[in-house]
Amino acid sequence: MTALAPGAAVVLPGEDSARPHALDAWLGDAAARDVVAEASDVLGRDVVPWWGDPLNLCDPVAAHLTTVVTGVAGYRSLTAAGLQPVVVAGHGVGEYAALVAAGALPLEQVVAFVDWRAEALAHAPRPSCAGMAAVVGPGAAEVARSVVTGLPAGGLSIASLDGPAQVVLSGSREELEQARTAVTAAGLDMVRLRGRAACHGPLMQSVADHLAAPLADLDWSVPDVPVVPNADGRPTRDPDHLARCLRAHLTSPVQWETTSRALVGAGATWVVEVGPVPTLGPLIRQVHPDLPLHLATAPGALTPIALPEPELTGPAPTGGER
Repeated sequence: MTALAPGAAVVLPGEDSARPHALDAWLGDAAARDVVAEASDVLGRDVVPWWGDPLNLCDPVAAHLTTVVTGVAGYRSLTAAGLQPVVVAGHGVGEYAALVAAGALPLEQVVAFVDWRAEALAHAPRPSCAGMAAVVGPGAAEVARSVVTGLPAGGLSIASLDGPAQVVLSGSREELEQARTAVTAAGLDMVRLRGRAACHGPLMQSVADHLAAPLADLDWSVPDVPVVPNADGRPTRDPDHLARCLRAHLTSPVQWETTSRALVGAGATWVVEVGPVPTLGPLIRQVHPDLPLHLATAPGALTPIALPEPELTGPAPTGGER
């Protein structure tokens, strides 16, 4: 298989892939520079030094924005070089990058919206009061579902079905502590994703309501290639369906295991993840052990992903709260 063989799926990770200077690696390519220039115009500042400072990426606004812009810049660089994806998907805020990359939404509007969205998340329960935690190990989904149904009804929910061995929970701090007891009793590990808002669950309903009006103002087009939305994991080029899924994005679980299966169902024979570190590729490998996976970190830098264990869609276990 050549680096730009047909049958590629492109996947774009969420904000936990944000790294200082990750965007800089794409600036040698004209298509990527155009993306960066447009984002800078929308935001009224040069984004390269802003997102190159590690301290700035502690701010969710900067982390979300650099994730989206880096994903779009990398995608356009790859397609300018001849890559012809058959399907595109993004995880979490990476879905916004996927929608722009595929041509479903304009970059200018999405950059402005993601800026507003990240600011709106500041009105959600703070990470000290609520957040997310990954259940890690064989049978993670079954254990997570059992934990959610076994606790009193409240804010605890499944936020992301990442793969057979990783599921993310969202809820209050107290609920997550109760969940930890049940998860460890089942013989699995649970890792708190520090600094993360309790996204993809009922605690985000007020934020979703706040964003409904600006979300309705987005200008949709038929994408060039199918996009797999997080909310249902079904590849589609229907703008109305994509818009409905995006409206449900903050309050619905990310169906990433379903997405991993859908990529192959849509005709993908190999996968390119755009980002500085492999995050989604190892999760896809849980579902498709033999599917070729590559990481694109810069123009011409396409390397195989060969990790035996999944990377969390958040900080690594050593950086989490056990």
